Amino acid sequence: YFLYIWGIDFDNIESPLKMIRSLYKIGKVFKELPAYQEYFKPYKHPFPRYGQTDKEIEHNIIYFNINQQQLDPSPIIEVFRPDWINKYLFRPAKARATNLVPTFLFHYDVNEDKYKDNIKKVVDRIKASLKNYKHTFLSTEDLKIVSEQLCQLELKKDNRYLLTFKLDGKYFGEYNVYHQLFEKEAYGKYYRNSKGNDHLCAVTYEQSAEVWGRIDTLGFAVTDKSFSRSGFNTKLSYKMFPASPEAVKILEGTKSIVLNQFSHSFYGLKYFVLPHFIIDAPKIIKKATKEFLDKQITPITDDHSNSIIYTEAILHQIIESSTLSTNDIYYDLFFYQPNNAQFLIKIHLSDVLPSRLKHLFDVKKVIEQRYQKITQIIVKPKGKRAGKTIIFYINFGKIKDYFSHKVKTDTIFQPYFFKVLEAVFYSNYLQEKQILVAFFKRIQQAFKNRHEDAFLWKQITKESFTLYQFFLHLNLFKNKSFMESSKPNEHVSLTREQFIEQHPTFFDTAYKKGVFMLGCLTQILLGKQYKKLNSEPFTKQLNSLNIDEKQIQKILPKLINKLREYDTRIMVLEGQIAQYIMHPCTLAKVEISYVFTLGMIMQTEFNKAYKASQQEDQEQTS
Repeated sequence: YFLYIWGIDFDNIESPLKMIRSLYKIGKVFKELPAYQEYFKPYKHPFPRYGQTDKEIEHNIIYFNINQQQLDPSPIIEVFRPDWINKYLFRPAKARATNLVPTFLFHYDVNEDKYKDNIKKVVDRIKASLKNYKHTFLSTEDLKIVSEQLCQLELKKDNRYLLTFKLDGKYFGEYNVYHQLFEKEAYGKYYRNSKGNDHLCAVTYEQSAEVWGRIDTLGFAVTDKSFSRSGFNTKLSYKMFPASPEAVKILEGTKSIVLNQFSHSFYGLKYFVLPHFIIDAPKIIKKATKEFLDKQITPITDDHSNSIIYTEAILHQIIESSTLSTNDIYYDLFFYQPNNAQFLIKIHLSDVLPSRLKHLFDVKKVIEQRYQKITQIIVKPKGKRAGKTIIFYINFGKIKDYFSHKVKTDTIFQPYFFKVLEAVFYSNYLQEKQILVAFFKRIQQAFKNRHEDAFLWKQITKESFTLYQFFLHLNLFKNKSFMESSKPNEHVSLTREQFIEQHPTFFDTAYKKGVFMLGCLTQILLGKQYKKLNSEPFTKQLNSLNIDEKQIQKILPKLINKLREYDTRIMVLEGQIAQYIMHPCTLAKVEISYVFTLGMIMQTEFNKAYKASQQEDQEQTS
């Protein structure tokens, strides 16, 4: 009710609210695990964690003693103790910010100038910390001494050190006043401009003596437009989404765990997968969360057969687990882009069903196996180089190639890429023509550059057709129901007639069959030209693969005449083409171009299969 009276857009906030409550449920489990407890403290671990065990690479700490406001100029180096992070009171400072107490990381560098520059930067941050938080235990003269002493230290090559101070023999964390300072600063953004007393917490559904209103978790914030379209006063946001301090601290820690431990890279983007519990059964949640955590930290390999996004293993592992694939657990997928302090959500796929994940992997496996004959790349041994076979796997790392472009080293995604993501996981419809446009644009570009790489445009064509079949088997094309004409484990047919017969949904018109066959006939001529001339002059007639209905009518007679020059007549195929292209054309230009190109490429595969069959027959005869 309180959401309604403030004019809140329910469609916009429903998904974030579910995500926040799921994070809280997961966080309560994380908080009980020793390896994750530090995430729920305002101070942080200064060095990278290597896995979820207590095993650490040895690091060192450098500290100066300050006794009764007097600096001891002799720095002390000792081994960093992970169980003392509550004493060191380190908190990473973003951008130009500083720490609440002068505890900072700095790098030693064998290059003297770089090392001096690193010292200057860390001393400047110490100076800022003293000024911003009105610390009086160090003076400007003391900082000069600190700088001089650091320059004289003999440190390990290219190592990182934690630099801090002791006040009268104690670290900052051993004083309650500094602990309170950390607590206040770490969580102040949540209550500083909006808090109230005695409200029901919107996360836990429990009464809380104090609530905070500036919730900000994984891109969701009460300052968003969807929460203020009726002139909402954000100072009163605690009335709209009150959160207890306990809930906020768990959410803050869980967010850090997710971003640090669960987040994977995807060509400049980040993504993670999280379970969403639709039940409120603590034992089940605890069991599922722990198993989900165990599977998340499974090392990622280069084998993408069990991956659908690109490098993650978790989605495939979910469907193999009876605990994680229960109907009581859905999954959220977040794609986001870190931009300094901003958290830019590219797409949030909420409530993805385990049954949908299983269906995706079942279809993926069938399609990969069916078309492996034409998509796998066999690299023959040469000299000392061993031979190998490169298998094509369907995943969004491959799909993104058709819906993105490069600017220097950055991958720029087209908006339609996220539509494809959404369609695959939600079973939404895709525009078939737009998919073919994306496929053909890349094919055509590779065709124009074929003198640099004669193989690429052919491989792209075969892989794109495999991706088309993946989308088709998922029934993602509107008004085009998939018709199965193959057995689940049957490989792609490598004869022209059987290939067409095997793909009735794709070859749904006589005209399309004719265009495909014309592409096949064109490749037959090009093969003969290359064998005799070591070139393919007929490609000049193909208009850079931009083929429309008029172009089809022009190509056929020229093609037949050229074949006659090579004493070649393929009467049945020529007759079929002439008959099929007499039918009405309902295809767009890009569809004609794509089908024609597919015919050219598949004819090469048909030829290879025929020669292999002939050779096999000869070997059996001999």
